[in-house]
Amino acid sequence: MWKKFNLMNLYYRIFWSTALTLASLLTTYMTALASAKNTSLLIDSNNNNSYKNLVEQAENLAKNTIDREFKSNPKITEITITILGERQSQIVPILRSKISRAEWQKNAEIDNLTRYFADAKYLLNFDSETTPKTQPKTPESSPQIPAPPPPSPDTQPIVPQPQKSPQRQPKSKPPIFPSDEDDAKEIDD
Repeated sequence: MWKKFNLMNLYYRIFWSTALTLASLLTTYMTALASAKNTSLLIDSNNNNSYKNLVEQAENLAKNTIDREFKSNPKITEITITILGERQSQIVPILRSKISRAEWQKNAEIDNLTRYFADAKYLLNFDSETTPKTQPKTPESSPQIPAPPPPSPDTQPIVPQPQKSPQRQPKSKPPIFPSDEDDAKEIDD
């Protein structure tokens, strides 16, 4: 009877140690998941007239989203937010901000903690803002470089002449191959 009781006690202990270990791992995993959040949002920039307006719109969207996330979920300790812009079927990151709850509570501005993607302006074709859509873009003229003065008839142009180096004798002699006349032995098969 003791053997049966000890065996039941062993199974009971294994079951509960496994269950508690899994619960502990699950709790740790859920805490780690809830502590940081990554978010990406898309702005349609086809209606924006300038890149500056698009960046201001992206900053406002990022601030509002960060504020809303920290208020709605107290378990979040850090947020990384990426704002993407779409224009003429191009999708490009405009800014990325990574901020902790403590930093947000100190100062609710994202300017110092934000990376702005400067190439987004060109990739979204905001570089042609000053050119109307009806006119083709013309390349800017390059600065004109004055031509050198013409040579006077009395002077001859100086043309560099290649230097001749003295020919050297080869250090090694070419190999001498034996001829049939040199070989006096004949081999019979």
